[in-house]
Parts: sequence; structure tokens; C-alpha cells
Amino acid sequence: MRIADFVFDASAKPTAVPVPSVATAPASTDTIVSRFAAWVERRPDAAAVVDEAGSTSYRALDRWSNRIAHWLVAQGLPRETRVGVMMHRQRGVLAAMVGIVKAGCVYVPLDPTQPLARRRTQIDAVGIAAIVGDAASLGDLRSLQWRCPSLRAGLCLDADDPDRVIEAPGVMMSTELWDHLAGEQADDAGAGGWKSAFTGLPIPDAALAAFGANARAKTAPLLTPASRVLEVGCASGFTMRHVAPLCGSYIASDISRLNAERVEANARKLGLTHVTGRHLTSHDIDLLEPGSLDLIVFNSVIESFPGFGYLADILDKAVTLLAPGGSLFLGSLWNLERKDDYLADLAAFARDHAGQGYATRLDFSDDFFVPAAFFRDWAARRAEKPSLEFSAIDAPGFDPAPYGFDLVIRLDGRGEGAQAIRHLDGRAALERLPDSAPAVTVTPDQGAYVIFTSGTTGTPKGVLVGHAPLVNLADAIERSLYEPLGQGDQLALSCIFAFAFDGSMHSIGTSLLNGHALHVPAEDTRRDPARLHAFIEAHRIDVCDATPSLFSMLVDHWHDSGTSTSARAVILGGEPVKAEMLRRLYSLPAHGDLRVVNQYGPTETCVCATQHVMTAVNWAEHLPPPIGLPLDNVVVSLTDDAGRPVPDGVPGEIRIGGRGVARGYLNDADQTARRFVTDEAGARWYRTGDMARRLSNGLLQFLGREDRQVKIRGYRIELGEVEAKLAAHPLVGRVAVVAADPRGDGDKQLVAYVVPRDGFDAAQARAELDATMPAWMVPSWLVTIDDLPMTPNGKLDERRLPPPAELGARPNRRRRPLATDTEKRLAALWGGILDVTVEDGEDDFFTMGGHSVLAVRLLSAAEKEFGVRLPLAELFTSPTVASMAALIDRRGSASDWHPVVAVNAGGTRVPLLCFHPVGGNVLCYRELAEALGPDQPVYMVQSYGLEEGQPLHASVEAMVAAYLAAAKGIVPDGPLAVAGWSFGGLLAWEAACQLQRAGVDVRAVAVLDGVAVPEVVRDLLRKDESDYLAALFDEMGLFDAETLRPLTPEQRLDLILERGKGGHFLPDGMDRAGMRRLMALFQNNGLAAVRYRPRPFDGKLLLVRPKVETKQAPGVPGDPLNGWGPLPTGGVTLRWMEGTHGQMLVKPWLDELANHVRSWLDAVNG
Repeated sequence: MRIADFVFDASAKPTAVPVPSVATAPASTDTIVSRFAAWVERRPDAAAVVDEAGSTSYRALDRWSNRIAHWLVAQGLPRETRVGVMMHRQRGVLAAMVGIVKAGCVYVPLDPTQPLARRRTQIDAVGIAAIVGDAASLGDLRSLQWRCPSLRAGLCLDADDPDRVIEAPGVMMSTELWDHLAGEQADDAGAGGWKSAFTGLPIPDAALAAFGANARAKTAPLLTPASRVLEVGCASGFTMRHVAPLCGSYIASDISRLNAERVEANARKLGLTHVTGRHLTSHDIDLLEPGSLDLIVFNSVIESFPGFGYLADILDKAVTLLAPGGSLFLGSLWNLERKDDYLADLAAFARDHAGQGYATRLDFSDDFFVPAAFFRDWAARRAEKPSLEFSAIDAPGFDPAPYGFDLVIRLDGRGEGAQAIRHLDGRAALERLPDSAPAVTVTPDQGAYVIFTSGTTGTPKGVLVGHAPLVNLADAIERSLYEPLGQGDQLALSCIFAFAFDGSMHSIGTSLLNGHALHVPAEDTRRDPARLHAFIEAHRIDVCDATPSLFSMLVDHWHDSGTSTSARAVILGGEPVKAEMLRRLYSLPAHGDLRVVNQYGPTETCVCATQHVMTAVNWAEHLPPPIGLPLDNVVVSLTDDAGRPVPDGVPGEIRIGGRGVARGYLNDADQTARRFVTDEAGARWYRTGDMARRLSNGLLQFLGREDRQVKIRGYRIELGEVEAKLAAHPLVGRVAVVAADPRGDGDKQLVAYVVPRDGFDAAQARAELDATMPAWMVPSWLVTIDDLPMTPNGKLDERRLPPPAELGARPNRRRRPLATDTEKRLAALWGGILDVTVEDGEDDFFTMGGHSVLAVRLLSAAEKEFGVRLPLAELFTSPTVASMAALIDRRGSASDWHPVVAVNAGGTRVPLLCFHPVGGNVLCYRELAEALGPDQPVYMVQSYGLEEGQPLHASVEAMVAAYLAAAKGIVPDGPLAVAGWSFGGLLAWEAACQLQRAGVDVRAVAVLDGVAVPEVVRDLLRKDESDYLAALFDEMGLFDAETLRPLTPEQRLDLILERGKGGHFLPDGMDRAGMRRLMALFQNNGLAAVRYRPRPFDGKLLLVRPKVETKQAPGVPGDPLNGWGPLPTGGVTLRWMEGTHGQMLVKPWLDELANHVRSWLDAVNG
């Protein structure tokens, strides 16, 4: 829409609609700080902020925020320093925001759900110097500290010691992924997952040989013939072949058992009998004996780590394993300082070789790059003062080499003088600071917060808003809306908007600066209409905030469920309000008194400049719904392109003046000068670019934009920013992005039209956008076309662009519509992971852009959706929607497997819940259940991982949480008694703790010869595999360690199978794959036992122990209670019985055990 051709009286004053009674009132001298302090004084014990976990009063929020302010002051940050808040939705966000402005700094919300690359751009754009975060965001905070030059300090509000919060292993550390890559026939390149990022082809053998030789040359000076070496991540063994000949013993560990077995077998063939394979993840290396190694090798492994905290933890663990004078060799570290160069070179290669059949990799979002500075920082914190020796990777043809480096770390004490570079504190440090207000002066004109908006150049713009505009907004909303509703009482206000969205500042400012209570729903709640409705009702919300799109979903929910809301007002903003939504809202009789407030205002004018209040009586008087009249102390003018006023009824650009106008765009003087203008009287105005007309009654009616800015689901998007990001793709020739309504339902979506170069992959391009832009900026449709249609004047002719629905056409084969419910649900999962619309049953996951890493994500999502775990290999053989859906259906119908097995469920006594031992099976409890009699209900919990494709849980806590979730509806809600034999004792104990926290009546716990301390199990797992297997099967008498030691890993498995079946210890159908699965289960559960630290339980414990100790289950020396003594508040009852650990649950020894358990249950029932 253009209005420059209109000619009006140039001498006329701009038409403006102030509020005369208050527009000329003196400006308030209040700040956010002073206004909040006044309410702390007036309502100290009233709730200030409430989330789904609890509430915080004004007094408590004041003290919490004071400590945060003192922490910021201690960092030496000057006035108006930008401080980021990167937290998930919780009360701490508000404490951080208030603390930041109390310190005289500027609050900058960073959305942890947005791509890390986007947050990095935001931090760099405004020079954020510190971030306040939570434990869930610590991994990202650490990454940003090493990526953003301005970011020096971090504070974690919900972890005492953030260094102890370690990132969980990610998709690149999936055991199943590496087992798949290892395969049965994998070579060096395949087993290590090595492909050229430039060509997509396997790295040549010669390059791998050079890479191995590089490792030999760097480690040789560190070794003697007697040296003891551990390699972490041995893959196929190519590093082992170069390094092992130089040392006396060599442990080749790997996340894949197949790789570990193969390396040991190949070493035997080479005569390297001192090499042993260990199935061990990097984070479990501390299982090995401290001080037992001279060199630890990480060669091309660390790029798969999930983050800096994880790497620091691994380095710390590695140091404890080294003998005095030991060393670490870290080979092929991907250099964060060269990551941008690497990506640029890959893009140039793809552009220069388009159409030549290469699969150039452009997405490294799952790979870990680390700068040399990180290791200097880590070394400075170590008491040993290790020295660091950096070097280039000498491996011609190994294409990551120019973008990485090698590092040798020596425990030689020569690293004196190094200083820590980055600073990260936690809750413990915060609690040592004063809770009184800091001595910082804050003025109304001072910057208070920054909100980012989309930018036409591809970089988001940071809008700096001062204290005075937010105070004015709070005053205006209180007078016009809240005071008539509450009559001076405290109101309950929601904050449904994302904290990084400017609407959240409306919620925060109008609540905390007016003494109201702000209620914050969790992320999952605010996205789910049913949960959000429940939240609104449970919290008795008076005033809701939402975008019209989100609120429309709530209206649909009320209609579908026959419910309504008890809220008294709804504030809508961010996009136009549709009349049909209002009609449906007010068609529900219960909404007769509900007020709907249509607010309008760009970020640059403190969220809201105008508003229009609608009721069941007047909502249809003006359609479409107007944006109303200006707030107090806000002035709106409608002008033409030359700044001339336009008459009523004629479209004009909205210019906003008054006390709500922001300071401008941080670090962008040109854009600030262009959009923020000063009139002859010296008043500042913001040129919105929005069009409106004034109705005869003075109300403003919004008409749209005069430029290429759009709003999608309330988010402001510059189409040029999305175009710039796509145009940077090396295989994109030309691009246009438009906002379209493909379904004709008024729901606009972004559509990108791309003129591709040869080799362009739409799915890969989408994945790159996902990794760098927020979800609401990623086009819903990406259409490839031969050329962009242009007008005779050389502009894009949007009318001739093909409808986006044509993207779904696949002319080379006949489409097969999705047929079954499983196919449709599965297609939705694919769509979410690949970011495509999947409507064809024959669509192929891999041809649509899927790869191994995305496949792991898909299988995880499918497990959650269908409760079925598919092996990764089966996705490669069944890659279409139809074939994968058929696999899921077969798995679901062919197996009635469930973790909970019930015996005597109809009994009348308190049910007994028994948990599996380390091997996962529950057949061991069969005779005990029979001995307890038919009136004793027994529920036995068997392990996930027994069946192929089932996931393994790495911790006792995660196992129990999964089991209890599966037990709902099967096991009664209580009262209960819980028990477990061996490792099952730990599971029973944790189950009792989790159940008790959930309010379940757990009468008592029985542990049948289990240990509460990790040392006993750790000692067992530290043994080499021959000793470990001999101890594990000790009571069966199948073999001793010396029988196993000369055998290869596969020969050992075969021997166990042969003798185990012969002695009826293993099922006849067990094969080598099943035995591997069982061994993995043993190790997984054993490691979980080592990591577990039991918590106190409010109740009694029965401990039953056999009198004969065995290698399989040694007790805690000198402690007959096996470490359980201090844990139950009701004490431990110890009972001894005849026999060994393995004989406890079999006759004739079982009878004595059953008597002990029966007596214990009698007391429970009594």
C-alpha cells in the first residue's frame, strides 16, 4: 500500500489523538526499581510471581533479586551493561530481571528454545557481558561463553555448583548409532564414521594412515615399553595399530561393544596380545583404577561430545587415572576459532562443484568444536598445573586437519602462570551475597531492557527501552483496565507470552509495578490449550495475555470440551484479532462479562500504544476490530510518506510519540535515525511502517504494512532476513520469501521460493534454517522453481508464484495416500523432524533429507509416540512411511511384553513390588511368589533392554521413573511394600523414595543382599573382561578367568552360550547377538549402581544377607549392614540366612528367605 500520491494541506498539524486529561501531566520520576520497592513495602507477603512449582512473595523476590544485583555489581559491569537471561519458564526469570535493573544494567531475555546460533547473533549484536541462566541451559551458556567475545561471566540460579552440572550425552553419543556404524563388516572409515565433509565420500585409506601416523609421532615421546595406555573411542582400531606397539599394555575402549571386540580380535592377529577391548563410554572411564595409566588417548573423539561441561568432566576424570608424570593426547580437536572458515570453505566447495554428485555437509549443529583457550582455562583451574602443547594435525588428505589441532597435556607442574578466562558461578556463591539493596543509582531515562526484532539484513535488531516507558505503561494499564477490575485488590495476571517476546514485558511491568501477582505457565502448558485452560482455572487468573492465534485455540478448546473460562479479561496483541474468533468466544454464555482488549504497539513503543476494550455487547460494532485509542501519555499520528497528516478515513502510516518511545536500536545508528524521527518541536516519534485509518469516532483501524514486514503467530518478521539467510546457501541461486495463506483459512505461513543450483537439497536447507533461526522464521513451505516471475519494472510478481501446495506433487511416481492411523501419526513425526509435509506413504526418510543422526531422533520420538523401540538398522531397511509403520504395528501386536508382571493380583494383602536384579529378568522371584501364598499380590518389574530394540536407562533414577510410569493402572496406588534382590535392592529403594515423594503410602522396603555403596560394584567392574565374566558367573561354575583369557571376545561369548545352555542357565534360543545384549544390560545396570547415591527414606528396611560370601556378590568389609545403616529413618532389621547370594531364591534355601519375608509382610499388613 502506497499513499504518497495523496495531496493534503501541508500546513496542517499532524492529526493526533492524545488523552488530554493526562497527556500533559508531569513525567513520573519513578523507575522500575523504585516502583517495585514501593510494592515490596506495601505488600511484602503477597505473591509476586507464581509458577507451576510454587510462588515467591514480594519480600522474597526483593531479596533474591538483590543478591543477583550484588553479583552483577561484583563483576564490575558499568551502567547499562547488557545482561542476558537464558532460562526456561520459571520464577527465577523475574528475579533475574529485577536484579539486573537494580544493578543499573539492561535486561535482555534470550529464549533457550531458539537455535544457539540465533542467540549467539543476538549476544554479539548488543554486546551481552553476562548471562543469568538455569541448569537446563548451562550447556548452551558454556558454549556461548567460548563463542561470544563480549560474554565474560555466567550465573546459574538453580545449581549450587554449576561445574557439577554436566551435559547429557547427545545424539552423537548414541550406542545404537555407533553399533550401526561399526556393523559386522565395517572398515576403518565406516567404523569411525569418517566421511569427507566436502565430498561425502569415505576418507581415503592413505589419509587415515597418515592420521594414525600423526598419532604415533605425537605419542611416541610419551611412551616406554612398559607404559600403560587407555584409548577412549577406539573405533576400528586404526590408532591402536600405530600406538600399541610402543607400550606395555593397551586398553581399547569404545561406546560400541562391536568395535571393542573387533579391536581386541584384530590386535591378537597382529600379535599385540597386550591389547584388551573394553565396552566403555567416555564418561565411565573413572571406573578404572586411579593412578593406573601413563597415557590416555582421545583421537578424533571429542567432536562427538555434547558440550564443554562434559569435556571438562572427562578431562578431570582422566587426570585422576594418570600416574605421576602421565599425559593425555587429544587428537583432531575441531577448532571453534576456525569453525566459520570451515563452513565457508564447505559452502564454496558446494557452490563450485554443484551438479557433480558430491554430498557436501553443511550442517554441524550436532558436532562439538572447542577453542584452544578452553584448555588454557581448564588447566589454570587444576591444582597440578599441567602444561599444554598445541600442534597442527600432520595428516595430508585428512580433510578436517586444517580446521583442527592436536594437544598434549602433561602432568609436569609446568603450567604455572595460566589464568582462568571465563567465570561461572552458582547458587552457593549467590547465597553468600547480601540480600539488601545494592548502592546503585538508577534514573528514569536509563535503559531497562532489550527486545529483539527481525532485521532486513539478516541480523536481528535490539530495541533498547528505558525505565520511564515501562512505568508509564504500568500506570496506563492500571488506570484503564486493572483498577476497574480489581478495585484496588491484587489481581492474578498470566504471562503466557514467551519471555523473549515483547508481550512478556507488558505482563511483567503491569504486574510487578502495580503490586499484582504474575502467574507463569510452563512451556508445555502454554502450548497446549487443554493444559493452559487448566492452568488458568487452577490459578484463578483474572487477566490472561495471549496472541490471537493462541487464544483462538483456547476458544476452540472451550467449544470442543464444553467448558469456558472464569478469567475476567483477556489482553490480545501481536497480530490482528479476527471477528469469527470473537463470535465463537461470545457465543458461549459464560463469557457474557468477559472483556477482550485488543492492544496494538510495536516493540519500539514499549509493547502497547493503543487499545480497544470489547465486551459481549459491543464487540461487533466495528469490524474488523479496531486497535482503539492511545494509552495515557501516548500520541498517535497518521501521515503520508512525506510526513504530512491525512484526514479521517484515509490510510496513513502510524507514527507514535509520547512517553512510550524507545531509545532506539542498539549499535545501529542508521536504523535508529531512519525509524525514530524528531519533529520541529523536538518531540521524538517512531515511524512504525504500519498503516491505519481513523474512524469517525476517533478509533484507529489497523490496515496492514506498507513494507515487507509481516507478522506470523504474533512474531514480527522481516521477509528480507529470511531471504538473506536462504541466499547465503551455496546452492541457492535466487530466492523470494512471501507470506501466504495456502489453506485459505486466514492462517498465514511463510513460503520460500528458491531457484536452485544443481545439487540443492531442500530438506538440508530446511535443517540449516532450523539450526540458525527461530522456528517461527523458518518457512513452512520451500518451493523450488525454475525462475522467479518478475513484473515489467523488474520487481517480484507475487501473483504469478505457484501455489505452495504444488510442493507435494511428485511426478516421477504415483502417490500413495497415508492409509492407517500409524502411518498418519508417523508422518507427523517425520514432518516435525525433517520440517516437511509428509502426505505420501511411500515417502523415503533418507531421500527427504534424513540421515543417521536424525534417524536416532526419529526412533526416540517414535518410541515416545508408539511405545515401540525399533533398532536403527531396521530403519535403513524399511525407510518409507508405510514400511516403518508396518514394523511398528508388527512390534506392537506380536509382543505382549510389559515391564510389570503380576502374580496373585487378586490377593487381599498389601501388594509386594519386586524389582529385577542386574541381569534384568524376574524369573528369580517365581518361587518366592509361590511360597508367599495366593493371598499375597506380587508385582515383578523386569528390565527394559531384555528385548531387541528396547532402550537402556543409564541411571537408577531414570529406570525407576520409567518403571513406575509403566506400572500406573496395573499396580495399586498404595499402600505398597517394595523389595529387590541384589541390584534390585537399589531399584526398590529408589522406587520407595520416588513413590513416597508422590504421596504413595510405602509401608517398608526389603533389600535381599544388596549394597548401598558403589565401591563393591566398582571393584567388580574394574576387572578385565575375563576376570569380570568369571566373577559374574562364579556360582554357576562354568569357567574360570584363565579359561577365558586366551580367547577372543567372540570366542568368550560362544563359550558362555555353550556352557550356559548346557547347564540350563541360559535359554536355548539365546544367540551371540542376544548374549551381547545381555552383557550390555549387565554393564549398564552395573554402571548405574556405581553412579547411584541412595537418599534417605522415611520408613523401615529389612536387609536379608546370606552367610556365605562369593566373588559374585561380596559385601562391604566391616559393615554387616552393607552401607544401609544411616538411610532409613525407621532403622534396619538385619536377618542372616544359609547359603550364598545365588542360592537365596532357590530351594531349599528359599524357604528360609520366604519365612523372613513373610514375617516382614505380616508386620506391614498388621
